[in-house]
Amino acid sequence: MQADLLNLNELFDITEGYIHVHGRRLVLHATNAFAQFRKDLIDMIGKKRARRMLTRFGFFWGQADAATMKRIFQWKDRLEWIKAGPKLHTMSGVGRVTVKSLDVDYDAGTFDMQIYLHNSCEAEEHLSIIGRSDQPACWKLAGYMSGYASYCLGKSVYFIEERCEAHGDGYCVFVGRDAESWDERLNEHLPFFEAEDIKGNVERLTQELRRKTRELARHRQELGLMQNAHDPFFAEAKSVSYSHIMHLASRVAQFDSSVLITGETGVGKEVVARYIHRHSHRDKGPFVVVNCGALPETLLESELFGHKAGSFTGATRDRIGLVEQANHGSIFLDEIGDISQNTQLKILRVLQEKEITRVGESEPHKIDVRVIAATNRDLPKAVVEEKFREDLLFRLRVIEIEVPPLRERTEDILPLARYLIDRLAKKLNIPKLKIDATCVDYLQTYNWPGNVRELDNALERASVFSQDGVILPENLPPEIVHAVTSRAGTTDPLSRTLAQMEQDHIRTILKLTNGNRSKAARALGISTSTLWRKLKEIEPETENDD
Repeated sequence: MQADLLNLNELFDITEGYIHVHGRRLVLHATNAFAQFRKDLIDMIGKKRARRMLTRFGFFWGQADAATMKRIFQWKDRLEWIKAGPKLHTMSGVGRVTVKSLDVDYDAGTFDMQIYLHNSCEAEEHLSIIGRSDQPACWKLAGYMSGYASYCLGKSVYFIEERCEAHGDGYCVFVGRDAESWDERLNEHLPFFEAEDIKGNVERLTQELRRKTRELARHRQELGLMQNAHDPFFAEAKSVSYSHIMHLASRVAQFDSSVLITGETGVGKEVVARYIHRHSHRDKGPFVVVNCGALPETLLESELFGHKAGSFTGATRDRIGLVEQANHGSIFLDEIGDISQNTQLKILRVLQEKEITRVGESEPHKIDVRVIAATNRDLPKAVVEEKFREDLLFRLRVIEIEVPPLRERTEDILPLARYLIDRLAKKLNIPKLKIDATCVDYLQTYNWPGNVRELDNALERASVFSQDGVILPENLPPEIVHAVTSRAGTTDPLSRTLAQMEQDHIRTILKLTNGNRSKAARALGISTSTLWRKLKEIEPETENDD
């Protein structure tokens, strides 16, 4: 998981009277009420004690968020886990957070991070009821950042606010370092933290939440509880490779040059072709799709170029072909590598002479059409094998766009999945359809050999089996869940004992059956009493993991 892929709708579950993040309950509070609480604290116990209390509140909040992020997701690396803290602040309305710099040296044990915060809710609280401060006043937020980073690194990290909107600055600036890297400035801030016991409380809370999450999943299954105004051609591209494809397509769209789109089956070659047409000066004209591989040779020529009445049995009237139907627009020739040499010659004439000859006629017809072709075959190799004309390849490949497979652009998986879910919500009439956060790691870890098409099919299948419009891991195709689970279980096999592997397998089966021991025992091929005995043997570890 990566921090910039966090999604509010997937993370927070909001039902009547209950808001939670996978078992961790949340409430919404009004900033003006908290502002009054802040003022009362200062008036009753003094500024220093109020600051200490709010800083500790923020520290616990940060550690709890870090624990939640670790519990729900498998992070790409620790830096992404750390950056999720500022992302959560932006998502929850604390302010607009920007990570200006982040440097972690694990060997030296050093941490250095700088965060900019615009529209700080805490600064607004202070200004609204207390007025301008003589020093930085975002105490909760400094505590939060310190608690979050300390939990992620397993060592003390402290953030100091150097600039603050409550102090009259244009935005807030926080600098965080490990305790050893700070200079003497830390000494005046340290008393406000005093958080030695917080991590233990967070660990206990995390264990309780894990048990509660599993219990909720079991109840959801037992009780059978198991939108988008616009429909863009593309989901937002996150990967560098796909952003490059988008740039190429936008550039190519301005010209009438022939385009050859290559890539594996299911990567979305037709989507790129439609994008090119839609952003070209031909966008008011037709966009005609021809699947060359789906038509037999005897029909393909007639379908492409049309025919004259009586030219063959069944040709009872004149008929224009698909190339002519695309006049003043674009024609998309999918699976161009599957056509015969004879048809290749006629397409070459379309490209060179801008004209076609209908079957049964001798007079050519001039056309104005742009040709976009696509294939999953290696055409240069086909040329060498004399299965494809070299001159046609040159004509088609004036510009080539290669669409990378989904496994090489994992950053695009979640944006694509969300886009597809929005379409499926309309198609299947499930208005509140969404992906549960527990599915994210499965979607991002799976190899997707069928690319976007397989992703689309998998999500449709999961949507059909979902309850209340929430897609859970058990709704995904079994091959996806099993492939990811198997891959996770093969890490460093030489460093693990047979007993450890057995324990891990039992935990995995229990997780897949939502803790149902009868189902787990059947899946493991043992009796429930044997499973109970094995669980007793590993009970200390099981309790920690649940």
